[in-house]
Amino acid sequence: MLLKVTLNFCVYCAVALFYSCGGEEKPQADMETQRIKDSVSETRIDSAYAIIKDRCDTLMVYQVPQMVDSLLKDSALLQTFFNNTPLFTDADKKVEKVIRQLQADCDSNLLKETYRRALLQKQSKPVRRKKQ
Repeated sequence: MLLKVTLNFCVYCAVALFYSCGGEEKPQADMETQRIKDSVSETRIDSAYAIIKDRCDTLMVYQVPQMVDSLLKDSALLQTFFNNTPLFTDADKKVEKVIRQLQADCDSNLLKETYRRALLQKQSKPVRRKKQ
């Protein structure tokens, strides 16, 4: 009986030793795959950042004056400018989260600039002086 337990113990130890020694190749392959995926994600995020930045700069020049006019007429009209932007969806959730955050930052900057310009327009109206 003791011999049988000892043999079983030796067999299990040998199997455990075999699997533990042979398993070192897999984490390196997984790390390399993860590095490749991260590299692709970084490239996609960088290109999306450049596109969103260019789009935001263009909107700042051309759309903000329209947004200011809409804000001065009716503040509810201002939301139509932001509801037209489609949401970004991607299989990689990390990329999707970062790109949505970049879009939200752009929208926030556009809204801040719109309110700033609307406030300046309200304050800087010329005052007519009466002739004496």
